[in-house]
Amino acid sequence: MDSLSLSIEQLRDVRDTLQARVLDGLAENGREIKALPTFLGPPEPEITGRAVVVDIGGSNVRAALVDLQGDGKFEVLGGPIHDEAPGREGPLDAEGFFDAQARLVARLPGVSGLPLGYCFSYPARNSPDGDATLIHWTKGMHVTGVEGTRVGKALVDALARHDVAVPTVRVLNDTVASLLGGTAGFAHEGYDRFIGLIVGTGTNMAGFFRQAQIPKLDVEGPHDLMAVNLESGNYRPPHLCAIDDALDAESDNPGLQRLEKAVSGSYLPFVFQKVCAVPGFDPHKGSAQLVQMRDSRPDSPEGRAAAAVLRRSAQLTAAGLAGVGTLYHGAEKIGILAEGTLFWGDQKYADHVREILRELLDVPADLLRLQNVNLIGAGAAALT
Repeated sequence: MDSLSLSIEQLRDVRDTLQARVLDGLAENGREIKALPTFLGPPEPEITGRAVVVDIGGSNVRAALVDLQGDGKFEVLGGPIHDEAPGREGPLDAEGFFDAQARLVARLPGVSGLPLGYCFSYPARNSPDGDATLIHWTKGMHVTGVEGTRVGKALVDALARHDVAVPTVRVLNDTVASLLGGTAGFAHEGYDRFIGLIVGTGTNMAGFFRQAQIPKLDVEGPHDLMAVNLESGNYRPPHLCAIDDALDAESDNPGLQRLEKAVSGSYLPFVFQKVCAVPGFDPHKGSAQLVQMRDSRPDSPEGRAAAAVLRRSAQLTAAGLAGVGTLYHGAEKIGILAEGTLFWGDQKYADHVREILRELLDVPADLLRLQNVNLIGAGAAALT
């Protein structure tokens, strides 16, 4: 377990290396951290209106009608209704994938004619018109005919087949949706910059960067500050260990998503399994098992191993946040919109993150939580 222990000096190295690779990604396409511009700025405080939203992620898909009322006020009027994400249980084609989502939306009353916010939680390259092109699948999705195509248009076409008319669509991923939704909700709380964070089945970060910080932009957006989907799960931090290398070698995407494999809830049970052999332990049942072992058997070998795995995850998460925060030159107070079952499902996780952030970041930073933040953020994007 000593190999899972990271010193503050090592975490500073993780922070500084991530910062450098974010700058690489902002400057040039195809780098380790993709840093995908979204052409979306911070939501205006006075933004109002209704939108239909779809949120598809690692395990489920949700649909809802949201009403933004200005001054940080909003309401979910219809839904959210949800179903299992299509494409996780076996091969599926593009038409079946988008039709499954359209059928869910069609169950909501009064949504035809409203703008659509599409929270699409997979690596996609946004375009200035609001659509996005899927780069590649992650999270175990198996859908043919979607990579390299415009996902917003495909969903709009599927909705039309179900008699739901959509005048406009804005595509964004869950981390950017959290960033926008939290900005709308906390804009009056004294924060001058925000970071979006997901630590659940997978992990990712998003932030607002000035267009002057994004040299690779060939088309200027309408806002000085632009939301950027970092796709930071692909970051390869320094100070990973032989356990991480072995897990990566056995994965279905060797060499990719190295931070995600050391941090996220879907991978941590497999890290634990390489540290400590527990009869009957099934890593496919998720990271809640580790929390239970740590808290119920703290002095046992398995309890100590679970604690080490969870704590390192929180430390790496904090170092990543600090790396983004140090790029916010002149910020006085940062709000971190955190989402994910691992982050909030473990009572000690956020405390560990706060502890390390105080060591690695000179600017005050608060961890913030907002119910239905993804839906609110997707609605704000649709109404922009």
